[in-house]
Amino acid sequence: MMQTAICYDSDLSSWLSVDPMADSRSWVSPYSYCQNNPMNRIDPSGALDNPIYDLDGKFLGTDDLGLQGDAIIMKASDFKQGMSNDDAMAKGRTLDNMSDAQAMKFANNGNFENFLNHYNSLSSRPDWDGYLTLSEANDWYRNGNGQALFTDLGKIDLSHLYSKGEKYVGEKKTISLFRASSSTNDALVYGQITLKRYPNHQVRAYSDEYNFETHNAWNPLNWPRNIQTSIGRYYAGEGQKYDINIYGSKTLKPLYPWTK
Repeated sequence: MMQTAICYDSDLSSWLSVDPMADSRSWVSPYSYCQNNPMNRIDPSGALDNPIYDLDGKFLGTDDLGLQGDAIIMKASDFKQGMSNDDAMAKGRTLDNMSDAQAMKFANNGNFENFLNHYNSLSSRPDWDGYLTLSEANDWYRNGNGQALFTDLGKIDLSHLYSKGEKYVGEKKTISLFRASSSTNDALVYGQITLKRYPNHQVRAYSDEYNFETHNAWNPLNWPRNIQTSIGRYYAGEGQKYDINIYGSKTLKPLYPWTK
């Protein structure tokens, strides 16, 4: 991330004001340039680096920061959905960080126009801001042609979910957002999501599928869910199911102040 030159004091060798996108990366000094790695990075726009494409210009997904920012180009075999931004930048490059020869090869691969069209259309997607409303989810179900969406776990309400301590690190659990969330919207969009515990009371989520499939009707435990699913299908109309890839992490509140 960078500040324009007008904000730099050469006498002090320091930036005089913070990066305007500093709140998006709280772990990086707001006065730093290129995350203090100018040998390997440049940042002419001050943007984040998140949407990831392969060497043929095909969209692969995102790192752990979402869709907004400069495109990262990497081998498809090196990509993992939700990978850390540092890992993504270590394995890939933005166009600004490519050599002239690499940039020329990428621009002449025959798919460059498709890459540009896709990249320039990202801001019109419902998941551009990392949050999905019920109306957006239903509209994509009808018109998204089964393409995946990408949302930020940090923007999903988990206010009724608490951390029981570090002994549960590594545990996976599927939770209902109708119980774990105060947001009716989040509960209706996701229903239930599967989380994995990480150190320091953090959780990350597995991808979720947006569909209206009912479960075994002979099991009374499934009746409430099937009723909700049937109502949801009525309002959504006809469409195609799709994956919601949930990137980033969320820090849970400890169950008790002394919970370690």
